[in-house]
Amino acid sequence: MLNRLFLVMLVSLVSSQALATDWQTPLEKSGWTMLTTHKQLMDYLKPLVDSSPMVEMKTIGTSVSGNPIPALYFSKDDTFASQRDKKPVVMIIAQQHGDEPSSKEAAMIVARRLLNDDSSLLNKLDLILVPQVNPDGSDKGSRRNAIDMDLNRNHVILSEPESYAIHQLFLDWMPEVTLDVHEYNAVLDRWIEAGYIKDADEMLGGVTNVNIDPEIIHFTRNIFIPETGRGVEEDGFRFHRYIVGEPFENGVVRFSTTAINDSRQSMGIYNTLSFIIEGKRYGNLTNEIEKRTKGQVSAMINFLKTTDRHAENILSIVVQARMGIAQDSQSLVQMDYFPDPEKPTLNFPVFDLKSWTHTNRDLDSFRPSVRIKKSVRKPDAYYFDAKETRLIALLKRHRIGMLKLKRDKEITTETYHIKHITDAVDEGKHAFVVDLKKTIQTETLQAGAIIVPVEGAASNLIPLLLEPESNYGIVSTRGGGKHRFESYLVEGKPYPVKRLSSIEHLDFEEPE
Repeated sequence: MLNRLFLVMLVSLVSSQALATDWQTPLEKSGWTMLTTHKQLMDYLKPLVDSSPMVEMKTIGTSVSGNPIPALYFSKDDTFASQRDKKPVVMIIAQQHGDEPSSKEAAMIVARRLLNDDSSLLNKLDLILVPQVNPDGSDKGSRRNAIDMDLNRNHVILSEPESYAIHQLFLDWMPEVTLDVHEYNAVLDRWIEAGYIKDADEMLGGVTNVNIDPEIIHFTRNIFIPETGRGVEEDGFRFHRYIVGEPFENGVVRFSTTAINDSRQSMGIYNTLSFIIEGKRYGNLTNEIEKRTKGQVSAMINFLKTTDRHAENILSIVVQARMGIAQDSQSLVQMDYFPDPEKPTLNFPVFDLKSWTHTNRDLDSFRPSVRIKKSVRKPDAYYFDAKETRLIALLKRHRIGMLKLKRDKEITTETYHIKHITDAVDEGKHAFVVDLKKTIQTETLQAGAIIVPVEGAASNLIPLLLEPESNYGIVSTRGGGKHRFESYLVEGKPYPVKRLSSIEHLDFEEPE
């Protein structure tokens, strides 16, 4: 251990000057005019990693077009994540959307800084940094991947190799803290018509789905986001908690989505301190790219500084929350944002096109409160026929445990019958309401039936995926394309996934 520490110190002393010049990113070397290609990214990372014992690089998967997706593992210990009782593991991913390049450009600079002036941030945490999730979209300047899938709407179905790779990485390490780095379009027609442009350089959002432990939500909103924001503002950038929507006629302003088909909520549902950064994008891919990149660097570094300051508390909060994750008896399958009479407006930074000044405006139509619309009692387990191979494959992608019934067994079951399906609006987007009839009966389960116990780390996730009324599940997600399970909802038909109140006296074997 002493030899490793000595080597780390020696490398830092020798290379401190070289890092400032030799390790400039391709974007910096171009005078902030040319975005970094995937090949340039890989060419930059390999010698950077070779220069220091504090980081190693692994390929965690490949894109649709076969491009490698690299991950950097930063640690000052001999073995990465060997001190989980003292150091939280943090995972940062960048550029899920290919037309949001500043996240990738900033991630490369952050990697360099962690091996140089900001290496002290690795004293209290270990970090996994994925600088580019979507190489195909990036090289094309396209939001989506090579087969036109929005990766940040694919975290329920996990049909894409890029989103699948990220989730396998998450499940391998179960980080206590995660961050997904994006950009938002500040130039919007309805805002311009009203005389404003959204003017937060960086917005940071945390988990909002209220199935997640309340202590995590409280710490996120009241401590972590404000502290990180103060650091960003000290660096000269305008900051706000992440919002979406518009304050105009028929519009709503709220704190992003409660859906679990994005990376933030899909990892947060495991009782993770999970976040999203949205940096301000000014129009095309390269407009103001230097300022955009430096803003993202500030946000990421200050994010790590906040984690560093609260490392011990974060470990305590997350460990306690995960210990209790299987004890919740209810699954909250529908929720939405509602007004709060005590907070009718939201003060937000804008650029006033009339006075041509940076200012703040109180936004109307503000809905800050997440309220539960529908909850269901968690069963002991779900079961379905082994012929549902697509569902088995999806649950395997999530690493959700399954068992196979060894022999026929008479047991009490709960079956949903679909009566009506009605179109609805959920968080401003198309959804539907399912009118159900539940039948409790004794039936014989056939040998070979697949049993999904609601237990362990995924016990918050499983009901959200499988309940037919869930706004977050396999039948309702908007990001699965042809891989969705809409065919499970047919008026007048039973829902193919059934519920079991107890599996105590059943005999199982492992499915193939």
